[in-house]
Amino acid sequence: MSLTEVRIGEEVWLTCLSHALTTETEEVMGLLFGDIKHSSKGRVTALIWGASPQMRCERKKDRVEVNPELLAAATAQAEISFPRSHF
Repeated sequence: MSLTEVRIGEEVWLTCLSHALTTETEEVMGLLFGDIKHSSKGRVTALIWGASPQMRCERKKDRVEVNPELLAAATAQAEISFPRSHF
C-alpha cells in the first residue's frame, strides 16, 4: 500500500522552513518524525509531528553528510521529547 497523504503540523513546517533559509547555496537536511495511519478506506497517511534539523559534518559541493553521533543523538532525543499529538 502506498502513501496517499502527508500531514505536517505548523510548528514542524516552520522548523523546516527556518532551517532551509539558513543558507542560499547549500543543501540542508534533517529528520522528520511521525506515524503512519491506515484508514478503513485504504488511505495511508503520514502524520509528521516532529523535526530535527541536522548540521553538515562536511562542506562538499557534491554531497551532504551528517555526523553519525549527532544523528543517533537526535533519534534518541526524539523518542523522549516529541509528544505524539494527532491532527
